[in-house]
Amino acid sequence: MSKLKFRNLLIQDVDWIVEVENDSEAAKYLISVYPLTEHEIKETVKKLLEDDKGKFIVAELDDEPAGCVSVGPSSGRSRHIGWLGIYVRRKHWGKGVGSALMEEAIKLAKQLGCRKLMLGTTEGNERAIRLYKKFGFEVEAYENEEAYVEGSWRKGYILGLELAQCEPKIDLSMLDSCSSTLEESSSQTQNAKINVRQLIDRDLDEVNRLQNCPESTKSTKRVPPITKEETKRWYEELKSREGRHCLASFEDDQLLGYLQFRAGHLPFPNLIFEEMIVDVNKKPSKVADALILAIKSFKERYGYRRIFSYIPETSASIISALKHHSFKNTGVMKNYYFIDGYYVNVALYGYP
Repeated sequence: MSKLKFRNLLIQDVDWIVEVENDSEAAKYLISVYPLTEHEIKETVKKLLEDDKGKFIVAELDDEPAGCVSVGPSSGRSRHIGWLGIYVRRKHWGKGVGSALMEEAIKLAKQLGCRKLMLGTTEGNERAIRLYKKFGFEVEAYENEEAYVEGSWRKGYILGLELAQCEPKIDLSMLDSCSSTLEESSSQTQNAKINVRQLIDRDLDEVNRLQNCPESTKSTKRVPPITKEETKRWYEELKSREGRHCLASFEDDQLLGYLQFRAGHLPFPNLIFEEMIVDVNKKPSKVADALILAIKSFKERYGYRRIFSYIPETSASIISALKHHSFKNTGVMKNYYFIDGYYVNVALYGYP
């Protein structure tokens, strides 16, 4: 094989990325909907380059772009995690481009200080799965029937590779088992006068209060302190027409918790938890129960296929409520959060 060269991603790479994104065989594994216009892809690449949150490496073979890999460091309690994405132009499959890009990505992740790399792929993408396992990635969790590909529903796999030791790990026996019991059923929750509704402008002080409760926010990657300006920006990014929703639980005007979630579209017509916070000092089990009941109702009302939730194992009241509502555990993302000096697994739950 000719010698590969590596360089940073440029806006000029849009030309060949358009080709990849609109290649029916490649799109099947990228799980993207095509056709996509050049303008749409150009705007996406421009935004990625402007944000500077992720790092992108392009491989050139005989002076022609052959593929690209990205490493996107996470933030907050998962700031030691990097997410990897990779694709190779179909005419260069089988030439060792994927392996070379993986080597570069692992070196880059270590330079960025990542202690762990993670990636997602789908059932049936055996070529990619073999490549990932070759470099030591292991399947840690899966989303059942996550994507619709060529006439059938496929599992989505989450794989991880530890680059540096993640110690100390949380010992689950250290958790308060008392908080893991769901005391009330759904009907009893309703009797507790807990009201689930949308957020309105006057709720922002209550949202900011909850987002700054160190104990309550352990269920998310969010790390206090959060300014009122940050809370306002977060609130303004909730756009139902773009599939970004939030259900909030109140007792009178006091916020007891909220569930922010994303509504996907084909090939991912599912609801996905993005953040769930319950006030640990104010009926956490009842509030978690009410919010999960509400998102299940949302699913039925609008015809989404499944619900996926990512919750750290330390969030006992939320996990108990998920189990109460027949969510099934399908693995854990190992050492995904760092909470109070310990690495904590994040459990994946799916419904139904």
